Amino acid sequence: MSLPRPPGALRAVIVALALGGASSTAGCTGYSGPVANQVGQWASQYSVVSNDRTVVSDIDAIKLSLQAGRLKDLTSNCAGLVDDAGTAYGNLPTPDNTLTNELSTAYQDFANAGSSCATARSIDSGTITRALGTISRGLVALARADRRLARDGVH
Repeated sequence: MSLPRPPGALRAVIVALALGGASSTAGCTGYSGPVANQVGQWASQYSVVSNDRTVVSDIDAIKLSLQAGRLKDLTSNCAGLVDDAGTAYGNLPTPDNTLTNELSTAYQDFANAGSSCATARSIDSGTITRALGTISRGLVALARADRRLARDGVH
């Protein structure tokens, strides 16, 4: 299965990961049993739950920085979101095409939002407002993926 070509910021992170020796063939490894078992093996091998928690922590940190009015912290947390979303994206594809698509959507939204809000020049800029909307869409996709993972026994 081929993934859609990621946009700019995420593409740069993925290239950097690939050049650094990170695996970009997660879904190509031989897993055994039914798809649910394969997903569980994949999730365990690539620390998917931990990676997703890191991305959500980044998003929480962005929101806290915004509430506190700390632009420097906000932009730093946005840049961290780009890196962490890129790491998570580098573990795709999964053994389940639908799960791959859901996670791909979430990670791309997070990387795009993080990339744009990392360059914000003020706390009340439209850039941040748009980034938060993109993050919200990504969280919806991640929630769908989390439900699918839970059905497959991944918690």
